[in-house]
Amino acid sequence: MLFLGLAVASMTCLAHTPPAYWAGSLTKQEPQSIYAVDPQDAWNRIFYLLFTRTVKLRLADNFKGGAPFVPLRIIPFPQTASARTFERIESGDRAIDPLYPSFLNSAGVEWVLIDPQYQQFKNALQDALSEQAARPLLQRALMQADAWAAFDILRRYWGLRRQLRDRRDELLPMLAQFVRKLALTPQEIAALPDTYAAAQRSQGLPPLFDEKSGWIEVEWFPEREHDRNSDNRRAARVFVKPRAKPQQFLDDLTDLLRQNPGLSPDLKGVLDGVVLVTEDLLIDTNARVERSPLTFEVQVRNFLKDSRGNFNETRIAEYDLSRKLLLANPSSGGLVRVDRDDPAYLPTANNDYAFASAFGEQPRESPTLGSLRRRCEVCHGQDVGGLVTFARVPLPEPWRPPAIRQLKCADDPHAGYVAQQKMKRADFRGLCWAR
Repeated sequence: MLFLGLAVASMTCLAHTPPAYWAGSLTKQEPQSIYAVDPQDAWNRIFYLLFTRTVKLRLADNFKGGAPFVPLRIIPFPQTASARTFERIESGDRAIDPLYPSFLNSAGVEWVLIDPQYQQFKNALQDALSEQAARPLLQRALMQADAWAAFDILRRYWGLRRQLRDRRDELLPMLAQFVRKLALTPQEIAALPDTYAAAQRSQGLPPLFDEKSGWIEVEWFPEREHDRNSDNRRAARVFVKPRAKPQQFLDDLTDLLRQNPGLSPDLKGVLDGVVLVTEDLLIDTNARVERSPLTFEVQVRNFLKDSRGNFNETRIAEYDLSRKLLLANPSSGGLVRVDRDDPAYLPTANNDYAFASAFGEQPRESPTLGSLRRRCEVCHGQDVGGLVTFARVPLPEPWRPPAIRQLKCADDPHAGYVAQQKMKRADFRGLCWAR
C-alpha cells in the first residue's frame, strides 16, 4: 500500500542542477568484482547475467540535454521526455530485483533465455552448484536473496514462446537447487550483521529503534503493496514520527479514517517524518522463511515546518543496498545514499516499484530516466506529502476499519506476517520441493 518515494516540492527542486544522466553508469557492460576479486568467478557471472544491463532510455525534461521533448503517457499525470533515446550501463548493484524490466513486460526474463546469455547463465549456475567449499555467511545470504528473486520472476512468466519456455523450465530446478544450497541455519541468519544499525552509525539514519526517539512503527492493515510487489520475499516496515504523543496520534487518526471512509488524510502538519525500511527475508535449512537483519532499502521523508509550525517542504533521502560495499565493509551497512536530484527511472503506474520499467517496444516507449523527486511525485503528488499507508478504498458496508496500532519494533511482527504469507504461496512450495 505504500511507496514512500521521497522528494521536495517542485519550486525548491528547480534551484538545483541535477547530475548528468550517465552518473553512476558503468563504462562497459562486463562482470564486476562483487563476490570475489576475479570478475569471472561463478557468482560474479551469475550476478552479471541477472542484473547488469545496457538500457536504452529517454530523458525526462529535468535533463535539458535531452531536448526536444515530447508528451509521455504516464499515470497519474502527464510528463514529457526526449524524442530520442540515450544509453546507460546499469551495474545492478542496488536495491532492485533481477531480470528487469519485468513489470507488465517480459523483456528482462527473455534476455537471459536467449543466446549467448542462456548458455552463459546455465554454465555459471552449474559451476556454482559444483563448488565444494562453503562461501561466507554474508555472501550466501545476499546471493540467496537474488537467486530466490530470479526463481520467482522466471516462474511467473508462462506466456513465452516454446523454446524460451523450455529453457526457463531447465533453469528453474537449477535455481531452486542453488537457493537450497545457500540456506543458512536459523542461528546463522540471526548472526548476520544488523545493517540498519551499522548505517545509522556511519550515515546518520534516523534512530528508529530507539524508544525515546519519538519514532514508532505503525500498522493499519498488514497487507502492503511493497510486500506483494516482491512476491513476499521482503518486508516493508513503516515508521512515523508524530508531533503529538504516539497513542493520541494513533487514536485521532483512527477516528478520522473511520468517520471519513476513503479519505487520504494530509498528515504533513502532524508528522515530522516518515520512513520505509525494507528488509530481506531468507530461507533457512528447515525450509522456513525467516526475517533477517539485512536492510534492502531505506526511504526517508522529513516534513520541515516554518517558525509557526506550518508545513514548508519535504526533505528526502533514499539508501540502496550495495552488495559490493556491504561485503567489503560490513560496518558501513552497505547502504548508498540517493538524493532527490539523482537519476531515477520513472514508474509507469502507481503500483510500479520496479526498475527501468518499459512502456513498450517502440523508441518512444522506452524506460524514462528522471530524478528521484520525479519518480516519487507519480505516487505522492508534487509536494510528495501523501502517505498511501493510510489511504484505502472502503469495502462495501459496513466499513469498520481496524484501529491503527503501534508495533513492537524489536519483535518485527510485520516481517513475521510476510514470512507466513510467503510460505503459503505456490511459488515457495515449488522452490523448496522442486527437484
